[in-house]
Amino acid sequence: MNSPTNTVYIDESLYAFIIKRFANLLIDTTFIFISFFLVKGIILLLYTVGFDGPYIWFKQAERIEKVLLLVFIWFAYYSVTEIIFSRTIAKFITGTKVVMYDGSKPDAVTILLRTACRAIPIEAFSFLGSAVRGWHDTLSKTYVVDIKGYNQMIKKKQSFGDIEQEKITEFNNY
Repeated sequence: MNSPTNTVYIDESLYAFIIKRFANLLIDTTFIFISFFLVKGIILLLYTVGFDGPYIWFKQAERIEKVLLLVFIWFAYYSVTEIIFSRTIAKFITGTKVVMYDGSKPDAVTILLRTACRAIPIEAFSFLGSAVRGWHDTLSKTYVVDIKGYNQMIKKKQSFGDIEQEKITEFNNY
C-alpha cells in the first residue's frame, strides 16, 4: 500500500510513449521465443542424461500441443514477471513499469486479468490511432508509465509533503 507521499495519481504525462510500448512488444516476444527454445534445450539435455520422457513427448507432439506449450510460456512469462516486478524484461530495458491509477503495484489477480486480456485476438489493434493504452491496460485498469517521470513525480510529492510537515511542526511549536 502506498503512503500518502508515495501516492501518485497517473495522468497522461506519465504514460509510456507508444514507441516504447511497441519496443516492449518486440523485445518480450523475442524473450518468449528464446524461452521456448530454452525449454526445448532442457528437454534435449534431459534426454542426453537418460530422462527421455519429455523428449519422446515433444517429438510425438502434434503442432497444436507445441503451440499450447508456447502459449503456456507466453502466459507464464507475462504473469510471473509482472506479478513479481511489475515489469517484464522489455520494460526493464525501456524504463517502463505497470502501475494502478494511484501508482501502486497491481495485485496478482489484476496482472492475471491483464495477461489474459492480451489473448483477445484483435487486442493489438487497440493501439491503433492515438491510443497509448491497449485493451489489456483498460480492461485491467492498469497503466504503463515511464519510470523516470513516475519517480520524479513521487520525489516532487514527497518534497511537498516534507514542506507541509515542516509547516505543521512550526505551527505546533507556537
